Order: sequence, then C-alpha cells, then structure tokens
Amino acid sequence: MADYRGLGFDPAPGHAGAVAAASDRLSVAFAVPGSAPEEWTGAAAEGFWTRLVAVVSELTAVRRAMRAAAEVLDGWATTLLGNQRRAEELDRRALTVRRALAEAADEVDRTGAMAAFTSADGQAHEQAVARHEQLRRQLDEVLEEARLLERDHRAEARRVAERLRAEEPSTAIADTLASFSSMTAELASVLLGPPRPASTRGAAAAFRAGLG
Repeated sequence: MADYRGLGFDPAPGHAGAVAAASDRLSVAFAVPGSAPEEWTGAAAEGFWTRLVAVVSELTAVRRAMRAAAEVLDGWATTLLGNQRRAEELDRRALTVRRALAEAADEVDRTGAMAAFTSADGQAHEQAVARHEQLRRQLDEVLEEARLLERDHRAEARRVAERLRAEEPSTAIADTLASFSSMTAELASVLLGPPRPASTRGAAAAFRAGLG
C-alpha cells in the first residue's frame, strides 16, 4: 500500500494484483461434458447421464457468469491502476507544496520577528504572509482534487461490486457444481480421462473468491 504522506489519506484504495489474480481464477476453463462414451453402457451410465443432462445448462450458465465476472474485474484492475497513478501524482504535488509551505512559514516567522524591531522589514513580512497564503490555497486545491478522486473511485468500486453480484450464480447452481464435482470424482477416469488441473469445484470456489 502506498504511503500518501502528502495527501494524508489514500484516494484510491485497492490491490490491482489481487484483482488480476481473482480474474485469472475466474477465467479458468472447465469443460461441460456432452455425451457418454459409446463403450460405457448399462444402468450406471444411464443414471449418471440422466443426472448430468439436468445440470449441463446450469454449468454453462456458471461458466458464462465466471467469464463475465472476469471481464468486470479486468476493467476494474485497469481503472484501479489509473486511479492509483493519479493519486501518486497528486501526492507528489502535495508533498512539494507542503515543503514549500513549511519554508514559507519559517519566512513568515523570521520576517515577523524582524518587523517587530524595524518598520523597514514590514513589507518583507507582508510578502512572506502572502506567499504562505498562496501556498496554502494550492495545497487545498490539490487535496480537493484528491477528495474528488476518492469519491469517484469509491463510486466506481460500488458499481463494480453491483455488476459482480449481478453475475453471481444462484445458490442452487453453486450447490449443483459441488454435487457434480463429487459425482465426477468417482467416474472421472471413465468419462473424462486424466484429472484436469482445475476442477468444477475449483471453478466455483474461484468465483466466490473473486466476488469476495
């Protein structure tokens, strides 16, 4: 997390790497089986595929939702990086102004002390005060830009969260995924060949992790 010493707050909170990782998990491919191997027959095969047909459309919907959520997260990662670059630029400006403001405050004190002893330094003190006030206004402007950035950033984050919730599968579908995963674990060697790196259970977990 960046240390915004100039601004005093983080206008664009978030971790782009974590967002990208969630998108990667949601982008994992998993196959929706089509038909049973011809050599597998009998009551077990018929029972399995009768159950499978009932959930194929739901699995397809989950896969589509996961891909849509990954696209949302990819867009948010891009926005997040852009907002954070803007926040860092504002923080650099704020730090520069704060340093100048500290120097101006010292000058106000110095010229003020001298003006107490001689009227000749009164003009220098007035100029120092004017310079200090000008820098204070500049800092206020930078901080206002940062507050507007924070407002827009949080508003966009809420919109992204709403879009992700809109893509989230129903509990019934998620339960179907878990049930399907347990069932295919027993018959995967017959139906699907060697185990895949990402199971359907892993896909469902990735979806929940991305929404979290």
